[in-house]
Amino acid sequence: MSIGVLQTALPAGPLASTVEPLASAVEQPAPAVGRLQSMIREVKDGLSFDRTISRRFVHRASVTEVFLTDAAAAGADRFLVGAQLPRNHALYRPEETGQCDFMLLVETVRQAGIFLSHRYHDVPLGHHFIFKALSLRISDPAALRVGSGPLAAVLDVKVVTPTGARNPRRFDARFDMVIEVGGRECARASAGVVVIDGVRYGRLRQRGRIAETAPQTTVPAYGAGTGDDRAVLLPVPAEEARPLPDGTREWRLHVDPTHPGYFEHPSDHVPGMLLLEAFRQAARQTARQTGQQTGQQTGQETARQADQRTAGGTALTTLTSLDAEFAVFGELAEDVAVEATAGEDGRVRLSATQGARVLATAVARCA
Repeated sequence: MSIGVLQTALPAGPLASTVEPLASAVEQPAPAVGRLQSMIREVKDGLSFDRTISRRFVHRASVTEVFLTDAAAAGADRFLVGAQLPRNHALYRPEETGQCDFMLLVETVRQAGIFLSHRYHDVPLGHHFIFKALSLRISDPAALRVGSGPLAAVLDVKVVTPTGARNPRRFDARFDMVIEVGGRECARASAGVVVIDGVRYGRLRQRGRIAETAPQTTVPAYGAGTGDDRAVLLPVPAEEARPLPDGTREWRLHVDPTHPGYFEHPSDHVPGMLLLEAFRQAARQTARQTGQQTGQQTGQETARQADQRTAGGTALTTLTSLDAEFAVFGELAEDVAVEATAGEDGRVRLSATQGARVLATAVARCA
């Protein structure tokens, strides 16, 4: 997967990146609506969760990294996708609150967009997917609580494509999704992509790539000193530290191309899922710090928060929403700075940069 694109080379086009309801704006007679709902229920009930789809259709090297199990068309631009969310995974482990990992849902959304493009929109295998935007918002955390078995999820997907003749060497689409578990809507998501062939991708990368050299320093193991091999944020070296506005924090992104999870298969750029994971971790750390400071200042800090703070622990903080946009590719041999700023509205604004280039931005909410 490729997340990030030179917008000057591939303009965003007419597709927006906001999540839209899947219901049609055109009112239909009640009997027609009833028949449609009945058909949708039948299709959902017919989805299989017995085996995963081919890893090739979601651009994974390992079959253990595939979460989609089935799909069916439910209209000209509407599809239902089945997915099995594991109780535990090397990268995606249950949240401290007991619900499934936020990033597991993000990865499932990513896979659904890629699979539907290949299976129902005739995008050839070998084409390159460049994600322009990706958002996920949790509405019912209780439905995502991890129990004694894997979660069977259904993604109700509306595919939005530009009108007019399609360029055979390029495919633009936005995938708006409603995610259900156990028949309960628990989240909504949206992903905007541009898909191009290998020739155009090579030209695009050649134009945007900076001169690469091998890193001069030894890359530490992921999570060194934290006890968590998923930790991707490193402290800023003392010689590079700079004054920051109140409420703003900064890190360096840990990029290790040998990592079996974040680099599940070889990549010529910083993977988008790695940037999103960095945003998740930065948002959580910033929200925790902001919450503790606010609680201390107002005297409203709970006994649990105080105990954790005193013991050096962390408050239970999970991501509830993330809206990200991608601008350019991140190169592997140049440092990536990750910055987070807490807003008065409870949101955390995030950015990933290489020098003067903004790779991606996002807005997150935590609870």
